[in-house]
Amino acid sequence: MSFIGNYTISVVCALMVACAPAGHQPSGGDGKIKVTTTTTMITDLVKQIGGDLVEVEGLMGPGVDPHLFTPKDKDIDLLKEADVIFYHGLFLEGRMQDMFVDFASDKKHVYRVTKGIPKKLLLMPDDFDGHPDPHVWFDVELWAKCVDEVVKGLSEVDPANKSAYEESGRQYSAKLAKLREWSVQRIDELPKEKRILFTSHDAFNYFANSHEFRVEALLGISTNDEAGSSDVTAMVDKLNASSVKVLFTESSVSSKGLEQIKKDAGATIGGELFSDAMGEPGKMEGPEGGRYDVGTYEGMIRHNINTIVDALK
Repeated sequence: MSFIGNYTISVVCALMVACAPAGHQPSGGDGKIKVTTTTTMITDLVKQIGGDLVEVEGLMGPGVDPHLFTPKDKDIDLLKEADVIFYHGLFLEGRMQDMFVDFASDKKHVYRVTKGIPKKLLLMPDDFDGHPDPHVWFDVELWAKCVDEVVKGLSEVDPANKSAYEESGRQYSAKLAKLREWSVQRIDELPKEKRILFTSHDAFNYFANSHEFRVEALLGISTNDEAGSSDVTAMVDKLNASSVKVLFTESSVSSKGLEQIKKDAGATIGGELFSDAMGEPGKMEGPEGGRYDVGTYEGMIRHNINTIVDALK
């Protein structure tokens, strides 16, 4: 399976020119560290740890598919101007990964947030060309292992505030531990036989591994692929053979094909899940006293789990 998106030579050349070593003096407004991130999940992670000490710009916004993302001129400018860059790695960003390696070799401050996750904890799908499944954020315990790399990166570019970053990292790690506890309790409302997730693409294997689910996806791990008639037929057959007849769409993936599957299998749409990107910042959901912002990582996880549990119950 090929999951590396098209990437033009002109963009690569422009980015190579941009690889001049960054200075150690903060270049953002009010002396803040200027940070460029890739995915929305990393943008939120850096904001949670950096707080008022950082000025964060993400290359990808809500609904953007990182598998297919190609940077534009304005994105190149953000990378050139950054004091520090954080990216996901594990080939989530396609050929951009090669560019980040080049940046790092030229002594620009570049950090792969997934570096702290032990390889033995990464899932290695048989059909993914020997590469790990990159969707680690759907296991809250694994995502918590990305905190230290962000603390390290911010501290190395801004050593004067190292203690502040370390304390924020400890606090956010504790918050993620509580989110994990809530997730387990909420999922426990579902009997094991109901824990089947029919969705658009194979982004939820870490979620499934963490919560004893089975995932049935129309597309593979990468959204570069397109579903054929045989994929649609296979999904219909699986739904017909299952006691769970609920499909979930995804915010960053086309729902093309799912409507036909829904009709042919007599299924229902249980709701839309956030997969490769979070929601709109500031959009609040949830009951009074327990509302959450779907534009944050915590809100993304709560939205997904609430949507899944409510639909499958």
